Amino acid sequence: MTMLKPGKMNEIVQQMLSTQIHIIALQEIRRKGHGQIKKYKYSLYCSCSQQRMGQLGTGFMVRKEDEKNIMSFTPINERICILILKGKFYNIILINVHAPTEEKMEEEKDKFYDDQQKVYDRVPKHDIVMILDLNAKIGEEKAYERVTGKYTLPDASNQNGEMVCNFAIENNMTVMSTIPTQNNS
Repeated sequence: MTMLKPGKMNEIVQQMLSTQIHIIALQEIRRKGHGQIKKYKYSLYCSCSQQRMGQLGTGFMVRKEDEKNIMSFTPINERICILILKGKFYNIILINVHAPTEEKMEEEKDKFYDDQQKVYDRVPKHDIVMILDLNAKIGEEKAYERVTGKYTLPDASNQNGEMVCNFAIENNMTVMSTIPTQNNS
């Protein structure tokens, strides 16, 4: 569902404000340009195409009371942006990415992962770094178990899943969406 659809932004805002969610990473914002849109209870940080509306776009929705913790927002392109939050001991770096879907051309995928690597290489590694992505199926291949854990849903990764796992291996990262959390109750 497109973010340009009437009422969609308000629906997301209401969900955020009625829960304990303070920051939402968004893909397919489909606006034009980069920057911040300030509202009464939240701000929208956008990294969208400078030329046209209705295509791609990444960003973050942040509750107003959490804006004091934002050190910077950096739009890279319509597929990648960075939000840096001030933490108590470490800063938190959120890299929001919108990987090309499985059917896109190989060149487009390669360029995306090259851009993502360049962005990752520039951020301080002593901080907490999270890359937020949605266009991959992570399977249960033994070769990726070190970064995915044992509990994945599909039997096999798609090509995008393989690219995510290889990126994680090369950068000593973990794919957290596949790692079960400890229940301490």
